Parts: sequence; C-alpha cells; structure tokens
Amino acid sequence: MSKLHFLVLATGQQDKLINVIEQRGHTYEIYNPNDVYLYVSSSENGYDCVYDGNQELTEPKRLKANAYDAVISRIGDSLNHGTCILRHINENLGIYSTQDADGLLTASNKLKTTQKLSYRGLRVPKTIYAKNPVHVDFLLKKVDGLPAIAKLLQGSQGVGVNILETPLATNTMLESFSKSNIDLKIQKFIKANGKDIRAIVVGDKVAVAMERTANKGDFRANISKNGSGRKVELSEEDKDICIRSAKAVGLEFAGVDIMKDDKGKTFVIEVNGNPGTKIIDLTGHNYFVDLVKMVEEKVGKIENKEDNTDEASTSNRLVGNTKVTLFRQKVDPYEKLSEQEIARIENINRLKSKYPILMKDLDI
Repeated sequence: MSKLHFLVLATGQQDKLINVIEQRGHTYEIYNPNDVYLYVSSSENGYDCVYDGNQELTEPKRLKANAYDAVISRIGDSLNHGTCILRHINENLGIYSTQDADGLLTASNKLKTTQKLSYRGLRVPKTIYAKNPVHVDFLLKKVDGLPAIAKLLQGSQGVGVNILETPLATNTMLESFSKSNIDLKIQKFIKANGKDIRAIVVGDKVAVAMERTANKGDFRANISKNGSGRKVELSEEDKDICIRSAKAVGLEFAGVDIMKDDKGKTFVIEVNGNPGTKIIDLTGHNYFVDLVKMVEEKVGKIENKEDNTDEASTSNRLVGNTKVTLFRQKVDPYEKLSEQEIARIENINRLKSKYPILMKDLDI
C-alpha cells in the first residue's frame, strides 16, 4: 500500500479521522473551507486553483493539486461555501473526493432528499409540501391526520423537527411559517416506539449501525437530544436499503436514518452527508477506518491506470462517483469541468423566538 497525502476540509475537530489517517501510515493537511480562496482562471487550459487564506498568514498560500491524493470532506457549517470549495477541488483540480458537492447539498435539504429517495423506489413516510398551506385539513389527510411531523427543510441532530398534535397548534404554526416565507414539509408520524436506526454507509457496505432510543418525553431519538444508543446488526434487506439511499442522493459516505413501524416496515427518514462521531463512541467501531480503506482502494486503482499512460497523455480521475478523463498537462492543474448551480439554503432564524422548542438549537 502506497503512502497517501490527504486534504481534509473540516469546520470542526477531526481527531478520530486524523488518528486513522496517521495509524495507516498516511499524511494529511487540514483546512477550514471558510479560510480557503477559490480562483477561476481565464485560461482555456484551466489554471484554476485554491489558496489557504488563513488570517495568520502574511500572504495566501496556493494548495498545489498534485500534492494531494484525495480530499475528505467534513463540512458542517457554511455548507454553501464549503461545497463551492469542495466542487472546485474535486472537479476543477481533479482530486478524488469521498463526497460529491451536489450530494451534500441534496442531503442538506430534507424535501429534496425525500424526493430523490422516492424516485429511486425507496419507502419514505407520506409527505406533503406546500408553499402556501391554505387547505390544512386536506394536507393533514394526505399524511393520515394528526399526530404528524413538521420539518424544516434544513437542519440536523433533531433540530427543526416538531410534532403536530392539535388542529389549533397546526394551523398556527403553518400560518406563521408561511407568512415568514419559511418552508416546512409535513410527514406521517411513524409509530416506532421512539426508536430509529442510524447506519453509516461507506461505499457499497454498511460499516456500522446503531439503534437510537428517544429520551423520555421526546419523540426524537437523536443522541444529541440525550437519546441512548446501542450497536445493532442490520438485516441484508435493511443494509441494501441504506446503501441505495446514500446512492440515491449522490453520496458514497453518509449516515442513513431508517425507522420501522409497528408492522415491521422499513422507512427511510433522512440521509446525512456529514454524520456525527458519537456512534463511534457508543459502538466502538470507528467508521473512518472503513472510509480511509475505501480511499486506499479507489486511489490505488486510479494510480495503477495512470502508471500505464504517458506523462503528458490522458489520465483517469474520479469526480464524485463518476470516472472522467482529464488531459494532464506538463504543469498541473487539469481542464475545467462545467459547474452546477448551488442550491439555496433557507434562512430559518426569524421564528426562533416564537418556536423555541423547534428552533432553540439552531446556530444561525
């Protein structure tokens, strides 16, 4: 196994990941994407690049594309900006990434995720979405009535999720959010005894799975909401569901949340592109080992194919989950690929004071 040099994009501490990289004999550089400058060249040959713009530097430092074998994304905050940087490094500079920028944006939008999952034939809770929810009775009937679940389109760790139990509270909330131009989706309440399952998908396998149980008095099973967790082994069917769910949103590394109703049917609830690490502490399985091993395998295959080509000829690189052919010039970087429009993230701060339970944990 050859020694790899990783570029880690992260907005928080990544000790568990860094330990694995070092233990497996690799090296790394870690940057906060909020400190990175993105440069797009006017050259037809595509001399795009990125710079480290950390305020402690007297002059920004260029990050040379040929110095890195792979980029690992652990972008939590500032996702719009972070995915701009990730896309530039992955696509324009041709560095293999464990995450696809558009996949991360899809996973960050709960409605878009639900649409993608349904399109791929995966079972999701009945869901209704309306910009102007005038016919409330109709909307609730489509999700089998109350109680129901209201979710902001962005949010993680149980933030932005509320249970609708009475007609009055439902009408008040929907009207208030609609007037403030803040989007909600309404979903059928799944009777699961306060339990769900978080599975970590890495490539074509489930690395580890944990059953989460909600804290007393809370319907959300998230560990961040003081729920409890224990390691579980999924059935082959549920493993397949989780792997397909990650791929449905365009990710090969993700946390997939599933829930079983009182009849044993499996529903996909969410896909998280930046899964937390508490599952590592509770299960004893560090899924970053699986992630780094996946990179070793994929980058190794790329290098083997490049060894058989001329220095100034075409070379194979992985962009997201897709292999593309890029023209290698005598000086890095690579020919620029077309860019895709970045999805907007709704501002959900305006009702923070009115709905403290729903909004209290949002740091915006």
